Amino acid sequence: MIGVKDMPRELIALFEPQAEQLGIQLEQHGGIWTGAATGGAARGTMWLHAPSPYCLVLSHDVTPCNDMPLFEGSLGPYACVCMLGEDALACSKDCGLAIRPIGRALHGCHTLTELATFVELEPRSLSSSLVAGHTYRSQSIIMLPEFFDELDRRYPGEYRGLFPLFDGAWGAAAERAIRRALADIPARPPLHPGGELGLLSTVTALISSLSADRPPAAAEPETEALALRAQELISEAIEAGNAPPSIDSVAKRLYVSRSRLCETFRHVTGQSMGSYGRQLRLERACRLLEDERLTIGEVAGLLGYPTPSAFCHAFSSAMGTSPQKWRES
Repeated sequence: MIGVKDMPRELIALFEPQAEQLGIQLEQHGGIWTGAATGGAARGTMWLHAPSPYCLVLSHDVTPCNDMPLFEGSLGPYACVCMLGEDALACSKDCGLAIRPIGRALHGCHTLTELATFVELEPRSLSSSLVAGHTYRSQSIIMLPEFFDELDRRYPGEYRGLFPLFDGAWGAAAERAIRRALADIPARPPLHPGGELGLLSTVTALISSLSADRPPAAAEPETEALALRAQELISEAIEAGNAPPSIDSVAKRLYVSRSRLCETFRHVTGQSMGSYGRQLRLERACRLLEDERLTIGEVAGLLGYPTPSAFCHAFSSAMGTSPQKWRES
């Protein structure tokens, strides 16, 4: 059973600020968390469940009592399929989410105007405007890159490359699978026996269907290609005069998790991404130092170091001699 505090911070950040701002106190019922708005900021409910450590099913139905800004954000990449009421759709667009509409659907007694998918890649803070008396309803399935990594470890190759597809167009069969999955998420928390297993089955059936319906060319780069692309991104940054990019930024560019990128890079190259970046930067430093028209300070600037002393310290630590002495040798 997964508790709220046991979830990755990337998932918690997608609902905790909203719950706090709307006055929703979440309480645990088995593996499902539920809460009702109290305190006068809003009326309505929220419930959530994590069927796996890196996946979240989230439902909310709230009506603010006054006009208010809603602050939320993300800490890293995630993919989402969602069913949004008219007001929730407007709110999502207002805060800048790159919603990919699929179609309209009737859910229970409410008409939810859009089924959609989207991908968020960068950590960011979002703000949108809630209007008093308007009702914001949504059901969502949220997946971190690690969710797909776990599937790939259990079923090698079968689910690789799914994550970036949530940012594009789906085929007809995939759209039907998304429609079925979102329709199976109840507006009220499924606290009855079998409710949690039902949510797990909904997510599992959805991902299996999406994998079966994806275009053949949509597979994620294989191990060697992934490492090669990471090498290219590091090299491009260094040649452009910047510091080596962080592991997180490269992982986001390649739609993979940090852990999978690090594991793959070391397996293919025999070294860590950090070591590889330092090596390339040092090699470029040596090439630049061969040009005696450049001062040490200019070389430091071309390598993206904040000061000449920072460059001299890094170079001396790696080469055992200062840039000036290396140039004179």
